Amino acid sequence: MAKKIKHKTGRPKGTGRVLDRESVLEVAWDLANREGIENISIKRIADELEIRSPSLYNHIKDLSDIMSEVAARTANLFADSLEKIMADAEPVKNRKEGLRKFILEYRNFAHRHKGVYHLLVSAPSENENHRLASERILKVCLTALSLKVLNPEAIHQIRILRSVLHGFVSLERGNGFGLPESVDESFQILTKGLVEGDLFG
Repeated sequence: MAKKIKHKTGRPKGTGRVLDRESVLEVAWDLANREGIENISIKRIADELEIRSPSLYNHIKDLSDIMSEVAARTANLFADSLEKIMADAEPVKNRKEGLRKFILEYRNFAHRHKGVYHLLVSAPSENENHRLASERILKVCLTALSLKVLNPEAIHQIRILRSVLHGFVSLERGNGFGLPESVDESFQILTKGLVEGDLFG
């Protein structure tokens, strides 16, 4: 009788991928971004890797462990994109241009990462990477608003900015704008109002 061959490479059957914690989290994030965070499960991730669900527990604790890492990765990507945009905008020299680019990138990120965008709404989890990424995002928000210190006034202004942008993006994602007028034009008007108006003093 032929002996069963044991796979020692750590590669899931049928893939060229090494199975470790990082590869599991990579697949989880890709799935979440593609199909929506609400559709992610241990079984769904295992199916994508072409392995049995119990095998995942050699690399992760549970689904909440995966979700916290996916949230951290999303926050870090958002921080990366905002920092790049703001560096290019040179907001110290041109406050309005910096704020305008921040607003545009917020919406663009939500469009590029529809499946995981919602993870940016919640306060950071206990995951250290998530917490550090959230601090980076806060710092960029301060820069965009030409603020230097995270005091109560700055916190209020950041909350207002986030609320306005998240509200627009959420309505847009939920097909909440049913009238025929251009949604892009509405966003341009919103952007101009925030940049040119006196909402932030």
